[in-house]
Amino acid sequence: MPPIPLPWPKRRPPKTTHGPKRIPWATTQPEKTQEKPSTNLAKKHQAQRQGQDAETRAQRHLERHGLVLMARNHRCRCGEVDLIMAQGHTAVVVEVRCRNSESHGSALDTVTWAKQQRITRCASLWWQRYGHRHFTHLRFDVVADDGQGVIDWVQNAWTC
Repeated sequence: MPPIPLPWPKRRPPKTTHGPKRIPWATTQPEKTQEKPSTNLAKKHQAQRQGQDAETRAQRHLERHGLVLMARNHRCRCGEVDLIMAQGHTAVVVEVRCRNSESHGSALDTVTWAKQQRITRCASLWWQRYGHRHFTHLRFDVVADDGQGVIDWVQNAWTC
């Protein structure tokens, strides 16, 4: 008995590429056009720069008050901690928040319970690996920057 023919082709057609197609036997190829970067990507880079600038301002502010930088942008599997500073025998985990306007709430309002839990998990992993050898206490602070140079520093913002 002969095989039953399938209603669809056996092989998948090749993927089509976007943009000008290359013709293998042609001597001249169509020119590639330069694509403009998307505005969303530009906004994302601008927001990242603003965040890095806010972290730098917060670090300088804390250093003026006697804290010493231990780590910046410490990443782990749980997330990221913006700044880890030292003040005597206390390791200070600092979350830096920046807002250009308060139309959607202040920068301090953006530190939600879920954000606190994520920072606490990441800080506890840092503590287990490095902190317990050098420090006796762990404190969580929040530095809020309004983008105009006004910095609010909330010490001991939450406990774990």
